[in-house]
Amino acid sequence: MDYIVNSETEGIDFTRYSRYIESIRDLLPSHIYAFASDSQYFDLSSPSTLHDAWLESFDVREIAIGKRQEIRRMEATVTLLGAFHDRLIRLHYTGITRYSFQAPPQYGKAQYEHTAHGDLITHEIRLGHEGLFIHELLFERGATFLVECADIQHSEQPIKEETYHNIGTIT
Repeated sequence: MDYIVNSETEGIDFTRYSRYIESIRDLLPSHIYAFASDSQYFDLSSPSTLHDAWLESFDVREIAIGKRQEIRRMEATVTLLGAFHDRLIRLHYTGITRYSFQAPPQYGKAQYEHTAHGDLITHEIRLGHEGLFIHELLFERGATFLVECADIQHSEQPIKEETYHNIGTIT
């Protein structure tokens, strides 16, 4: 995190991030700017906030074209259960040049025996290499997801409580 996490105060600093997003506004496609700058995706009281969302899935695909399927591009989708458990939030990345998902071990910390990555703490969008975009997500456990890509699409799908209980089962 280059802007939101402030190492001087060891806290979250949305003011610094907001100034950065405004400074690069003309370099962002309108849909990426709208997502990066809209406070509802950071506001703890908003149903659309990414803060406190839980990771449901992380899917990486190689999309192939060409006579022998030899032209391959990476894309990925991160699906999050919204903070209020009333929606699925999907982040779809295309034209990926790099990505990493790192989750450091948390040996001896009982809360991570049943919370996996933990709550999503925050996220930020930055300019990447030669017109690409970086989206970084920071989770409670200290896990980080970082992707550099050509495009980012955000969508939300409302879910009913009874639907969520059928999504997955932990045994």
